[in-house]
Formats: sequence, C-alpha cells, structure tokens
Amino acid sequence: MTIERERATQKLELYYNQPATVWEETLPIGNGRLGGMIWGGVSRERIGLNEESLISGYEREKDNPHAFESLGKVRKLVFAGENGAAERLIQEHMLGEYNESYLPLGNLNLVYGNLSPDKVKHYERRLHLEEAVATVDFDVEGIHYHREAFASYPGNAIFLLLEADRPVMEVDISLESELRCQVTEEKGGLRFTGRCPEHLDPSYVRKGEEAVVWGYRGKSFQGRIRMVDTDGILQTGQGVLRVGKASRIILVLEVYTPANLEGEYAAWKAEHIRDYQQIYRKVELYLGPQKEDPTDIRLQKLREGEEDNGLFALYFQFGRYLMIASSREGSLPANLQGIWSWKFQAPWSCNWTTNINLEMNYWPALSCGLEACMEPYFRFVKKLAEKGKKTARVHYHCRGTVHHHNADGWYATNPVGIGYGEETGRDGCVCWSMWPMGMAWLVQEFYNYYQYTGDQEFLRREAYPLLRDTALFLVDWLVPYEGKYVTCPSTSPENKFYDAEGNPCAVTMASAMDLELTQEVFGRYLSTCQILGIQEPFMEEVKERLGKLWPVQTGSYGQILEWFQEYEEVEPGHRHLSHLYGLYPSDLWAGDPAMEEAVRISLKHRLENGGGYTGWSCAWIINLMAVLGDREGAWEYLDTLMTRSTYPNLRDAHAP
Repeated sequence: MTIERERATQKLELYYNQPATVWEETLPIGNGRLGGMIWGGVSRERIGLNEESLISGYEREKDNPHAFESLGKVRKLVFAGENGAAERLIQEHMLGEYNESYLPLGNLNLVYGNLSPDKVKHYERRLHLEEAVATVDFDVEGIHYHREAFASYPGNAIFLLLEADRPVMEVDISLESELRCQVTEEKGGLRFTGRCPEHLDPSYVRKGEEAVVWGYRGKSFQGRIRMVDTDGILQTGQGVLRVGKASRIILVLEVYTPANLEGEYAAWKAEHIRDYQQIYRKVELYLGPQKEDPTDIRLQKLREGEEDNGLFALYFQFGRYLMIASSREGSLPANLQGIWSWKFQAPWSCNWTTNINLEMNYWPALSCGLEACMEPYFRFVKKLAEKGKKTARVHYHCRGTVHHHNADGWYATNPVGIGYGEETGRDGCVCWSMWPMGMAWLVQEFYNYYQYTGDQEFLRREAYPLLRDTALFLVDWLVPYEGKYVTCPSTSPENKFYDAEGNPCAVTMASAMDLELTQEVFGRYLSTCQILGIQEPFMEEVKERLGKLWPVQTGSYGQILEWFQEYEEVEPGHRHLSHLYGLYPSDLWAGDPAMEEAVRISLKHRLENGGGYTGWSCAWIINLMAVLGDREGAWEYLDTLMTRSTYPNLRDAHAP
C-alpha cells in the first residue's frame, strides 16, 4: 500500500477492548460548554458530566485594601537583603482569598437490567477523532449492542444513541450529583435543578465537610435529560427514566438552554460532524501507520521500547481534538483539565493557572489550525483585564491592569493565599501567589494572533488597549535600583532559593522572567503603536523604563540567573522553566548565540537534577529543545512525555 493510500484510509481513533476502570481511562467529548467522560460499562454505563459555568462562590470583593500599606516596607526589606522577612510580610498583609472551584455536574447513569458483563464478546470502546464521536460496541448472547455519544456545538447539547439489534433493552436512566440537585420527572424525560456551594476550599487548604459552605448565594443551575426517540415502553418514577423492550433509545442532555433539535438524529449527527471537521481537518500529520492494537496496549509497548510513530501522530491530533472540545466561540477557555473534571474538590480547583498552564493550553492553537478556538481565550483575558484595573489600583496604587497566578470563573485577579474566614496567608503560598506578571504573559497571545493573521483591525481593537494597560501597570510597578529599574517584590513562579540565613525563600527583586515579560510587553506596545501610527506621550515613559531595565544576567557556570543574584536553589530540578521564557515561548533571544547557549546550559542543569518530571514541563522542554535545534533532546523528551507522563486515555499525567 502506498503512503498516500495509507494516509487516506487510516483511522485516527483511541481504541480499547475493555471498559474504563478509573477516570484516567475514560474518553472525553465536549462542545466547549458541555463535557462528558465516557466509561463504557456494559451493564452500567456512566458518563461524567460537566458544564463550564458550574463553580462555587458568588460575586464578591477579594482585593486587599491593606496590601499597599506593606508594599514600601517589603521593598526596603528586599533591598536590604532581608528576603525572608519580606516574604513573611507579604504572607501576612498583601494577599487575598483563594479562588473558587470548578465543579462537576454529576454522572449520567444508564443501568441495563438484563445484561451480564460475564457474557460479553467482541467489546470495543472508541473515540473517533475524525468525527468527534465516542462509541461502545459489544455482543451479549448473540445480540449486538451499540452506543454512541457526541457533544454538538451547533446542537448545544450532548446526544446519546443506544441500540440493540433486537427490542431487548431494559434501561434505567438517572442523574447523580454531589451538588445540591433535585431530579423530577416530566413527560418524556427528567428535569434537574440545583445550586452550587457559595464557597469551596481548594483541596490543599481544607478537605471534607469543613471545606464546604453551602449557604444560599451559590450559583443555581437547571437542565433536562430528554427522551427524544424510542421504540420501547417508557415509564418515569422516583427520579428515574425507565425504558423497556427497546431496540433504539435517543437521549439529549441540555443544561440552561434548550438543544437545537431541528430534523432527526442523523441530521443532528451530520451537522455536528460538519461543524467539527471544518476546524479539525485544517491540519494533517502522518508519521506512519496506525496499529490495530488497543491504545493502552500501544502505549505499553512504546514503554517497552517498541517503535510506533503512528501513536505520536494520534497523540498530536488528540491534543487538537481536546482543544476543539473545550474551547469554542462563546465558551470559557480550556482550564487545567480542559472542561472535564470529576472530583468535587478538583486538583488545584481546576482553575485557570496563568503562570504557565492557561497560556500553554493555547500554544498549539495558531500554529495548528485552531484559530477558531481562540475567541474564548481573548474574551476571558479581556474580562480579567477589566477586573485587574481595580486590583492594580487597590493593591499597588498603580495605573493599568494586573493579574496574578490564578483565575476562576469569577475573574479573580488578586494574589491568593488567605483561606475563607481567615486573615493571613498560609505558609508557602507566596512562592506562587505573589506574581503580578500574569497579565503580562496573557496579553502576548493577542500580539501573536496579529503576527499570524496580519489583522490590523484586531491589533487596533483588541491587542493595543490590553498592551497599553499592561504597560501602564509595569511602568508604575518598576522601581529604581542602582540607576536601573527592577521589579520588586519579585518571584520566579513556584520556585524557591535559600536566603542568607539558609531558609527556603521565594521573594527577591528582578527575577529573570519578570524582566523578560516586561521587555516583551514594552517592545510589543511600542511596535503596535508604530504599526498603527499611534503617537502618545505615554510612549516616552515606556522608552525610558525600557532603556534602563535591569538586564537578564548569567551566572558562574554560564546559566541564566533565575533570580536577582546567584542563590542556591532549593530544588535544582524544579518543574517550572520560567527563566527560559525569553527563548520560548518568547523570541526575545532569537538569533542571540550567547543567550541561546546560556539557555542550553540552564536546561542541562535542570534536567541533570531531575527536571521534566511532569507532563506539561516535559512539553515545555520539548519546545525549548526544538528551538535550540537539539533534535535528539526533543525526541528524548517527547518519548519521555509519552512513556512516563501519559495516562491510558492519552491525557497528561500530573499528580495528584
């Protein structure tokens, strides 16, 4: 078979010959707003459900009006070399409350009364990437059963088809939820209404009942499970939809807004596939044939040393699939888990972490034909920027806009760390919370979009106002030191060094990433003004600060200095590579042999000390290696990513 024929006939699908036993084996569907995780059970099918807006909390003030009172004191302590004292002062007086948590809607349960898993033959569970449809097929006692599920963007709902080649299906359909949710019967289906808690602690703060405040101010929700077609006998009672003697059942899940149900099932499916493929089919990647083994077996064989280049192409397209499924026009952007979460207290609250993770989600968007998925990101950042104007003013008495390391569905922009009902921040939180550079990173994607598209109207309407507001903040945030400007206080995201007393510490001034982001914001603001023919007095302030910005420095063995001076690192193999931002995703150091060599040395140091131990960190390493032209290194860490940090369903692994 020629390569051309092989490419044309290959099936890009995740395939398994058994049901999922843990969430990390389930298969995701999504339309940007609604998500489902398919377990593929035989006698009991379970679909984990998510809706993007279900989040604890309510609209309230989390900015700290007392933060500014300590800012000057913190700066004096840093300049005096009393880094630990500065960190304690920030923890006690300059933080705000933690973000709220993204919540699962619950599980849609399909219980078959007459199926025995012990009698199953020819079981197949698949996610068809070309169509964005998940299927389950098996035989029991000579009867073939087929299920398929998809989350339709034009249909505004999740669609489920259950079939048997004889009218023998006996199915109980119900919804269970950890939220305060009431399910009632109605003609042809079930209706559910509920409310989210008005507060939920992150899992790393408190767990159990003491972490939850139900109250009455949490967000309400409602939806329906609709039976739109069946040839069976339909009954309802006690919150259960019961269907008997059926060969065909079609269900539709809608949350908040009704599904678009013009036509019949075949038309709904066809419209879903057409809509999806107009994005998905923009990029092809062929690296070799797709083997017929189940995906988890292929992954295991790869770990054992077997070559499977086709699996890497599948992995690439699965990543594109996840972006389309979790980021569509009108939705929220992809969060830490895309849109899919099953724990009531999800890891890291399933927020948008903006010191790498949200930005990294969208690295492939423009280069991989997914520009249609960018709208949620742009809209989200614009809302953060509006909230951030108040945070900049209240916390720091600065103009412009600021965002720190974490955001939630309420668009919180404050540095977090104070538990609900508490007055001071918790130990260890400053290393990640006191990072007022989130907006400086987030706005870069606006300029990148212009570079990819050449859309000057977008540059004028969308990018310029955000770049200007971010530059305004940075101009005010910078402080003079030895004839130059530095950021202070400054941290390098989530990393620590030993201070003069030998204690772990995170706070200093002029961390490398601060300087790189500031340089890039200033440079792109000035470039935007030049492209658009804008002349304004503020440009002179930017030029003055840029001309005197403290430079990124190298250390004793040629490495990029992550912090203001060459401190001893607490974790030399730390997962974040923040100080290397200037090479990638930025191009500040493109074509600079000295800085490229310093990055190479820095990266080597990280890796020799155990770096790249999380999936997303591995991905950053791969990109850095590629920019450095290190083919062998890029391949090594791509292989590491697949064999060490990938779950059976090809999703990225990051404990917990």
